[in-house]
Amino acid sequence: MSNSSTLQPAAAAEGATAGLFSGLRLNADPRRWNVPIIAELGVAVALAAVLGLWRVFEMPQGGSVSLEMLPLVFVAVRRGLVPGLICGAVFGGVQLILSRGYVYQPAQGLLDYPLAFAAVGLAGLVMVRGAKSLALAVCIGSLARFVFHFLSGIIFFASYAPASWLAHWWGAPTYSITYNLLYLVPEAAITGIALWPLLKTYDATFPRGGRL
Repeated sequence: MSNSSTLQPAAAAEGATAGLFSGLRLNADPRRWNVPIIAELGVAVALAAVLGLWRVFEMPQGGSVSLEMLPLVFVAVRRGLVPGLICGAVFGGVQLILSRGYVYQPAQGLLDYPLAFAAVGLAGLVMVRGAKSLALAVCIGSLARFVFHFLSGIIFFASYAPASWLAHWWGAPTYSITYNLLYLVPEAAITGIALWPLLKTYDATFPRGGRL
């Protein structure tokens, strides 16, 4: 067997990996952020704050179902990872400044707001070209947000778990998972459902607006 045939699978794997990472839309150079992009980030933060006021339901120790993630994911899938991270972090900070957050410890506030909402920007890693890729983007952003809420739950809110659960090592993690999924799953679902027609309409209206 020739060396060239032996190297073909490795070359193919290397090419696939290169293709995957070439599709990562970091957009980390602020020099490429023109005025419309910066304005879009500001509008998204403001709109997320307004949409967060209309809640389908609210959990007793924080967390709710609303459309606040919609503008954040919109920016992430249009503009890329770093703008999405910044937009989410700023929105999380706004939540704290407006005293609409449940903050009991500084570290807990950091986990539940700036870090959790910044993580939604990871949706920008996905190049959205259809409903399936949008669903993947929303899932990635929501799961990343969940990680920070989960950590906050087991560190700072374990005492709210049923006493019978706390008698076992799995009590606090199970409580945190259950509590946070109760509002994050429906919020992710309505975000994806509402965002798909919005993206299609935007792309049709502004075909040169493009996604970086």
